[in-house]
Amino acid sequence: MATTTARSIRTKRQLRIGHIIGQSLIHAILIVVSFTCVMPFVWLTFATFKNYNELVSSYALLPKVWTLKNYAEIVTRIGFATAFWNSTLVAVPVTFMTVLTSTAVGFVFAKYHFWKKEVFFLIILSTMMVPFTVVIIPLFITLKDIGLVNQLAGIIVTGFWSTFGIFMLRQSVETIPNDYIDAGRIDGASEMWIFRQVIIPLSLTPMSALAVFTFLGSWDNFLWPSIVLKSENKQTLPLILAGLRNLFWFRYDLWATGAMVTVVPVMLLFTIAQRQFVRGLAMTGLKG
Repeated sequence: MATTTARSIRTKRQLRIGHIIGQSLIHAILIVVSFTCVMPFVWLTFATFKNYNELVSSYALLPKVWTLKNYAEIVTRIGFATAFWNSTLVAVPVTFMTVLTSTAVGFVFAKYHFWKKEVFFLIILSTMMVPFTVVIIPLFITLKDIGLVNQLAGIIVTGFWSTFGIFMLRQSVETIPNDYIDAGRIDGASEMWIFRQVIIPLSLTPMSALAVFTFLGSWDNFLWPSIVLKSENKQTLPLILAGLRNLFWFRYDLWATGAMVTVVPVMLLFTIAQRQFVRGLAMTGLKG
């Protein structure tokens, strides 16, 4: 009996040691992966405070002489402030309208019954399989015909809807109990009132997640703005960053600073909406 007890204790101890070793290995791998992902951004952050000579000649992470000249130069010399404002003018309305239209269409496909509803929904989803390069020419011709080429409005109006957003919000709205909607209709509420007072408040979490996705895509969009926008005063941040290579071929300090200025708003948005973003993905990605 004592031998069996000692063997059981030894087995439990071995299992506990094995569990600790396994968890330690997993955490070590996660730490290495996290460090690999974060380190380039950390280097970029400190690089923006170095002058060109120190940046290309020193391997030290921290600057020997801290300077803000890079930020002053990039803002004043190449119209970075104008590009930043243009990107904001594009990203904010595109994000707002995409979230609004996705919620409205998702509400229709989730809670309304009409002829061939599932077929229409599959047709909409099938557009996700069409590469954007296929529709660039007809889309550009359409914008040219209505006079929106070389206008920020040409970028804005073409981003007012998202197939992924429609799918995402449809999955979320389907989880809302029909009793809430039926109660509103019995009390005489209009469909618009139900949409504003019932659907939107109960869908704020997935809407926040979609807003982050949309803002990131609009803020970093390069291909479509590079085709539509030609004037220098109409260019967005990705276009200005691409132009840095032509204007300042070897100025790595300006490249780093421009990239940093571009990524900061995105990081702030994600930091503010991180909880809603994760909850939105959890609510919509596991249902269907």
